Formats: sequence, C-alpha cells, structure tokens
Amino acid sequence: MVFSVIHQYISKANPFNIHLVLVDDYLEGRDKNNESYYKYYTSGKFKEFYDSEHIKISIVKNEEHKYQGESREIGWKAGDYKYFLLIDCDDMLAPNACDRFLNIINQENQKEDSKPISCIQGLVYSFDTNGYEHNIVGHSIWVQSRCYNRNFLEKYDIHCPTGINSKQGEDYPFMRKLDYAIEHDKEYQVVRFNYEQGQDCQCSAYWFPNENSLSRQDPHYSQHLSGWTMASSNSILDYFEEFNKKYGFEDSEDEFMKHEFLNMAIYSFYNLLDFLKEVASTNYNPKEEDWYALRDNVARLRSRLKSKYWEEIVYSDIEDMLYQVKHFSDAHFTESWLGTFYDYINKETNILKMNYEEMKKYCKTLEFDSVGHEIHASYVQAWSKRHNRESEE
Repeated sequence: MVFSVIHQYISKANPFNIHLVLVDDYLEGRDKNNESYYKYYTSGKFKEFYDSEHIKISIVKNEEHKYQGESREIGWKAGDYKYFLLIDCDDMLAPNACDRFLNIINQENQKEDSKPISCIQGLVYSFDTNGYEHNIVGHSIWVQSRCYNRNFLEKYDIHCPTGINSKQGEDYPFMRKLDYAIEHDKEYQVVRFNYEQGQDCQCSAYWFPNENSLSRQDPHYSQHLSGWTMASSNSILDYFEEFNKKYGFEDSEDEFMKHEFLNMAIYSFYNLLDFLKEVASTNYNPKEEDWYALRDNVARLRSRLKSKYWEEIVYSDIEDMLYQVKHFSDAHFTESWLGTFYDYINKETNILKMNYEEMKKYCKTLEFDSVGHEIHASYVQAWSKRHNRESEE
C-alpha cells in the first residue's frame, strides 16, 4: 500500500503534493518506548525511495484501540489537504489515481458554472488467485474507490462509527450517510470516472483479498460481525431521520424511510436466525459482547419498525422485501423456526430478552437437519407427518 502511494505518477508539467497519513492502531506492535511498528516509513533511509519534495509521510499513533472506522476519520482529519483518499493497508492505489483525481478537480474548477465537488467516484478492481475478477462501480461500500471533499463531510456531519462499533463493518454506515447527503444536496456535484460497466477502464484502486484476514481465517466471522452490522443499521436510520428533520425532507422521504425500516428489520431478523443456528449447530462459542450487540440492536430495529410504520405497510411490500433480502442480500440463513416474519413483529419474542447464558441454553434445545431446517419447526413437523402418512399408505 505504501509503495503504491509513493510511486504515484507526478509529472513535471502537473506537479502536486501528497500527504500519506498512516494511522497506527497496532498497539501490540509498539516497542517499550511506544515507538510505532511502522516508524521505518518516516525514517530518512526510507525517503530515498520517493520524491520527498512532493510526498510527505506521517504516523498518527492511537493511544487506545480506535479500530478501523474511527481510525479512518483520525487519518483524514490529520491530513494537510481538502481532498483525500482512503486506502486499507492491504490494498493498493492505481499508479495514476491521484493524478486522475486532481485532473478532474482542476477541469471542474475551470468551468464558469462549476460547483464544488462532494466526491469523485472511481472504480475498484478486485481479483484473487483463483481467477476471480470484478470491476466494482457506482454506489458501493468500497471506500477505496473515491476521492472525498473534507468540507462536504463537515457540512453534513458525516462520520465513521466510533469505539467498538468501528471494529467491523465500518464502511457501510459511512458510505450510506455520504450517499444520502449527496442525493439531497444541490450546492455540490458528484463526478464519476468515464466508464461503462463491463468494459475496459482504468481503475483507481485494487483490492486483493487478504487470505490471512479475519474474514477468511475465522469460519464464524459473519456471526462476530452481525451485532456491529445491526448497530450500523441503527446509526444509518438515526442519521437519515435527523437529516430529514433538519433539512425538511420528512414528508418527501417518508415512503423511502418506510422501506428502509422494513429492509433493515428483515435483514436483522435473518441475522438473528443465522447467529442462533451457528451457536446451536457448530462449535461457535460467541463472546458475550457479540450476543448483546446483536440482541439489543435487533430488538431496536424491530421496535422501530413496529412503532412507526408497521401498521401502514401493505402485505405486498412486505412480501416483496422478504424476497429481496432473502435472494439479493448477503443474509446467510433465512429459514425461520420462530414462525413467520409477521409472527416475529406482532408477537412478543423471548429471545430478544435472553441474557448470554439463557441464549446458549436455548440454543442447546435446537437441532438442525442436514439441509439446515430446525427439526422442531412447525413446517418441518408438518412435512414429516405428511411423509410418514404417505409411507404408510
């Protein structure tokens, strides 16, 4: 990652400056003097590798864990310039990414009717050693693909999650809030790289899956993640509601908000099922904080939908959203033994009141067959009854 930044193309005809801020959250890698594991990158010896006249490297050391999301914000606030990029330590910038972003900024600034730029959308090229290749364009949670304007983020109070909610799934709420502000702003403009999906295009960043990352080493990673993802869902809804109220969009966005509440409540329902199934049918022994983060945020999403919109959502919209979340999201398990989603909303559920030990005890009563159905579920028992009757006949 560092070399992909220091080797950015900077021409003599169009020189520009880069400030690379390395945010060190690796407290365990510090020496006894609290020196950063990454201090080599600010050494005089390392400056021999790059144009130190135009490129500056600095390190910000977190004195306590801030995790990924909050560390991103610490980094961009420590930067010298109005426009910034975000890049993970295991990703790379394309060789001419900064030059291309800067050219767009300069071109737009020269226009008579120019508006300031909120962000520039590039493209991420992802690939792996198994032949997987994908160009990621348009709206996405991929923070690496864009160039951001610090002033726009400050205007609309857009932040990354903080504390432990910053630990995993940190990009999702940041990008949802950013895109929502962009869609409702008339003073700024979004600029996109000229590309057609599926056609050759120069990307702005590369993502190569890190085979040693937590998400690939831990088979239960998505269960660890689920509580923090649900926390992100609540923070997104909080932001949308506050934004609509502040800028007068409550009426015009009411229908959109209704479907957002529904979507997130359904998704949280499926995540709850997946978590309980994993505890019941595998060796997954969750941390207490994982359960409470999931339980409390799922309960809040359910309560928000039920108290605000549930009575006015029509049946067809619910069924359509159930289908969409089941088939077009990353929900891992969608076969409910708790009854239907309607039962889940309309009836009290003891699961969302269980403490950690009660949850684990409950999971011991569950039993799943080879295709993932909980054998005590009413629909499974009905199938078994019919199957046995047909066999007897």
